[in-house]
Amino acid sequence: MEKSLVVTKTLVGKADEIAAAHEHFTTHYVVGGRMALYKLLGDMLSVINTVEASVERPKVMETLKKRLRDEFGIKTQKNTSDIALLVRYMTRADRKTVHVYTRAIEAAKEKGVLPEQLPSFIEGAGGVERIRALGAEGEENEADMAERIALTEEYLSCRTELPLAYFDANKPLDLYGSKTSAFSYFVCTRTCTGKFYVLSPLPPTAEFERIATRHLSTLVCEDMDRAREGIANLRRLANEEIRRRRENEMDGPSPSSDLTVANA
Repeated sequence: MEKSLVVTKTLVGKADEIAAAHEHFTTHYVVGGRMALYKLLGDMLSVINTVEASVERPKVMETLKKRLRDEFGIKTQKNTSDIALLVRYMTRADRKTVHVYTRAIEAAKEKGVLPEQLPSFIEGAGGVERIRALGAEGEENEADMAERIALTEEYLSCRTELPLAYFDANKPLDLYGSKTSAFSYFVCTRTCTGKFYVLSPLPPTAEFERIATRHLSTLVCEDMDRAREGIANLRRLANEEIRRRRENEMDGPSPSSDLTVANA
């Protein structure tokens, strides 16, 4: 029993030593290194601001481009921005790294961040990779996004005739109305019985609806070819429902809970 206790204490002690070493590494190398990088990027931003404000800017940029090519064997493309060129010269890093750093600096400049504020700005934004990822999302092909939004709006229009489910709203759920929003929004929770409880209405706004439609489009249009075909079929079923309702003077749409884009 005593031997087992000694072994346990020894192993726990070794684990504690590693934990202390890891804490030291994280503090001095990971966190410290990250903040040192952000400060360095702040220094780069200071140089970039100075070059941009200089009347010698064209000459400076041409000199840097020439030195990169002649002295370091780094060729730059004609459409390379001045910021990217300056970052490339100051880092001599690979294209991916230069792109990440450039995006962080550009994002800071767009928000009027000063060089000395850059470390806290990047840290607050989640790091340079997070800033780059957000930039990439913003650069998504506009034509593709427009089609996604159009398909999603068509899906919602069809579902107005073929709802997944429906319920009668009582007075507390009619608290909010908006002439700028086509739909109503509610906060729901799912119980252990599988039922959904409606907790509260959400105040609808045009901006909220745009965001909601955009998020829904990632689900509806996960597979574009399938979405196009499925929503076309759903439109056909919705049109049939409209025709039947008009012919039979039905009071409301028949629930079609088994209809989805996948099997429409």
